[in-house]
Amino acid sequence: MNRRTLLGRAAAAAGASLALAGCLRDGADDEVLEVVDSEFGEDDEGYLQYTVTVSNPSDRAASGTLYVNSELNDNPITKVQEVSLDAHSTQSVTVTYDVKRDELSGSFSPEVDLQEDDD
Repeated sequence: MNRRTLLGRAAAAAGASLALAGCLRDGADDEVLEVVDSEFGEDDEGYLQYTVTVSNPSDRAASGTLYVNSELNDNPITKVQEVSLDAHSTQSVTVTYDVKRDELSGSFSPEVDLQEDDD
């Protein structure tokens, strides 16, 4: 057998193994939760709120932790919220800050980080 044939067969076998490995995965290790929307608002008393919408488009239930990191009036703040979603569902999470929206002295630009739990 020449070298070219041997290398070709080895590449084909490796490709088939990778394809088969993908077919055998159950998807349980894949992170499925995703942030699909977010918006600012205020509650009935005028306090600043930030609503984040999380979606689970998968065929399995999933849970995780939502971190909303921001700087509010020059103070770093992290709000933490646990989320748990059934398959093919969406959930909105609202975090409220202790500052009235009209008293906000600086910019407010939250960053959202969603960490899915390992099951």
